[in-house]
Amino acid sequence: MIVGLSVHGQSLDALRLFDSMKVEPDHITFVGVLTACSRSGLVYEDYKIVPGVKHYGCMIDMLCRHGKVHEAYQMIKDMPIKANSVLWKMVMAACRVHGQSDLGSKAFCELRQLVPIDDGDAITVSNVYAEAERWDDVEHLRRKVIGCNVSKHAAWSQVHEPLALGFVAGRL
Repeated sequence: MIVGLSVHGQSLDALRLFDSMKVEPDHITFVGVLTACSRSGLVYEDYKIVPGVKHYGCMIDMLCRHGKVHEAYQMIKDMPIKANSVLWKMVMAACRVHGQSDLGSKAFCELRQLVPIDDGDAITVSNVYAEAERWDDVEHLRRKVIGCNVSKHAAWSQVHEPLALGFVAGRL
């Protein structure tokens, strides 16, 4: 219930439900609480749960959404567990939104140490540089991407046709 309310824009209802619980939260419940806090900009402290990467992810998401990109970056650096690529991609995307090109470059370097460059990451950091009018960095990155044979993957979508009106149940 808490996660469902959180992801559907009912963060305050999710937090009220959490407050009404008569038991200690488990790890899944706490992810829901952190998601609610992230979406509403609230911070909860000390529920005696050892945080995992998903908990840190929720906190980093909250910081990034509210323009605290440096704090998110520092949280990743200070975590007692190894960060995954998702966390660095979150920071990179937030750097674009909040105009933090230097930090975006650092996040990109951290990401490159974990996974090979893919087209989405290259485009994100290129956009970070472009928004900061760092055209030399844009050109350098694009040359590097071309040199690494990173290609843009074609996007696709699937469209479901609505069922014909007047169909007989059980026969389409």
